[in-house]
Amino acid sequence: MLRSFRQVFKSNRTPMAAVMIIVLLGLVAYLAPTGGAVSADTVVARVYGHEVLMRELAEHMQELYQRYGKQASPETLKPFVQSQALRDLMNQKLMEELAERHRVVVTDEEVGTRLRAFLRQYPVLLDTNGNLKTNIELKQIFQETGFNPAIQERGLRSELLRTKLVQQAALQIPVDEAWIAQENRLRNEKVAFQQATLAVEPSAVADPGDATLEAFYKAGGERFLQPPRRIIQFVTVDRAALAKEIQPDDAALKAAFEARKGDSAEFKARHILFKAEGEAQVQEATAKAQLLRERLVKGQDFAKAAEELSEDPSAKGKGGDLGWFNAAKMVKPFADAAAILKPGEISQPVRTQFGVHLIKLEGRREKTFEDMKADLAREIADTRFNTRAQERLEQIRKRANGGDLAAAAKSLGSSALLSQAFSNEPSAQTPGLPELTQILSEAFRLKVGDVSKPMPFPDRHLLFRVQEELPEAVPPFREIRTKVLAAYQLEEGRKLAVAKAQQALNNAGLQAVGPVTDQAAAPLSGLRDLIANPAIRKALLDTPVGQTTPVLWTQEGKLWVARVTSREPASALTFETRRSLIQDLQTTEAQKLLSAELQSLDQQGRLRPGFSSLWGHFGGIYVNASAAQVSVEE
Repeated sequence: MLRSFRQVFKSNRTPMAAVMIIVLLGLVAYLAPTGGAVSADTVVARVYGHEVLMRELAEHMQELYQRYGKQASPETLKPFVQSQALRDLMNQKLMEELAERHRVVVTDEEVGTRLRAFLRQYPVLLDTNGNLKTNIELKQIFQETGFNPAIQERGLRSELLRTKLVQQAALQIPVDEAWIAQENRLRNEKVAFQQATLAVEPSAVADPGDATLEAFYKAGGERFLQPPRRIIQFVTVDRAALAKEIQPDDAALKAAFEARKGDSAEFKARHILFKAEGEAQVQEATAKAQLLRERLVKGQDFAKAAEELSEDPSAKGKGGDLGWFNAAKMVKPFADAAAILKPGEISQPVRTQFGVHLIKLEGRREKTFEDMKADLAREIADTRFNTRAQERLEQIRKRANGGDLAAAAKSLGSSALLSQAFSNEPSAQTPGLPELTQILSEAFRLKVGDVSKPMPFPDRHLLFRVQEELPEAVPPFREIRTKVLAAYQLEEGRKLAVAKAQQALNNAGLQAVGPVTDQAAAPLSGLRDLIANPAIRKALLDTPVGQTTPVLWTQEGKLWVARVTSREPASALTFETRRSLIQDLQTTEAQKLLSAELQSLDQQGRLRPGFSSLWGHFGGIYVNASAAQVSVEE
């Protein structure tokens, strides 16, 4: 067969070449990142070949808006909602990939059964016999209420996948007698004790001088071993460097004022809100608002009615008072309705995404040019600074052309500096670079010699080039003397604390260690923070009544000691309680394993984002950053 194929290929070289080119172009088109116009079918992310489409992102954002949207304006929430929605969908695709790897399948029938059970919870969806209404009737109700069954179905499928994965993993976890016995005691044995803690005070330990510290440093071995560190060359542009260019003159300020005249009007109002979701509730809320408005127009006190009837929690205690606000701070339908009222007037019912409002305008005022001048100057200066700082750094970046930044920076009136070496740790610091924690991940993501994009910060903008990477090593003593001193003081402080606690226990008992607190008789499983420390957990289980536990260290770095005052043993396990306990232990451990496996899968995938490459399609995680940031209709 292979020989036949070769013969055909040789005799039809031109047609076969054309076919291969078409196939190759199609493959490239499929693999290439999405560009141009964004549609509902645009791929926002691809997780091991599982695609997240723009329509899915928009649908999930709608779902999150319904969950969070009444706490703030949609524009304020959008960055959070968009990020959360994308993260949720990508996690869901990771779950699907993991399920495929473990050969776990959720059938449409299983999802359908769960969906029907969910829908049966709502009487409005049932007929007189208690069965779900017809598909036509259900579709009409879904349209009226804004309920999207596809979103619910997707969530149920993901939930079923997770449940099956956990169940599969749980069966692989062995539970022995010692584990069962200990867990039964933790959950059911009641222990009462008195406890005291003693804090370590490293600052009380004096600096012993270089000789002692150097000996401590040499004896420390790998204690002071530092991971690979990097040095970056960086250029910054701050406001002072652009002071003359960014300050607006009176002409620019007056032009901005004219353009913003619509924002100069401020209103003082009260409102009453009737919450509503879907057309049926909106109609009901509108009817209630209309009836109430008739009473308010006839003289009923608006503030009192807001206290009694408004469903906006912020109205309580304030009579629905919103204070002074401009149109930009309110959703458009509300702002438009307030703008056409005269002081003392009450609006017709106004519908927003929060429900139906009645608005009473109490005052109106216009800001003058002088009122807005300072704010306008600040806004214009901020905009100019951000634009011009980015432009200058981009020019430096282009002139450097991937090489040393110093000459390019100097040609544009800036200077390039070298940082001290720093590691990829959250606590990393280096003089002259307060933004380090914010650029840390990028500084280690880029290769040596790579130049970053210009990065904006509140007080200055920054561009950097990865200059050098230092290998894992123990730095010279002089370079890390401060770190060596801190380690020495902590170690000596801990020794002093242990000696102090032991002496106090021997001489005067528990109360001499520190303030004593009583823990009433209760299962130890309720003291999660305390028993998370294995040594403390074991001490509380093993120490006899009336005796004191060993002096131990808490996770917060304090010395801890306790005296057990009473113990009520756990009841013996029955067959059912034993089986339930084993299942619970297996499920808990399986959930931990599943979370760890998902995290590992996520980390591995992000190392290969693709181009989006063939690997990026089937063996990695690709995010279409430009599409993910496109505005999605609320």
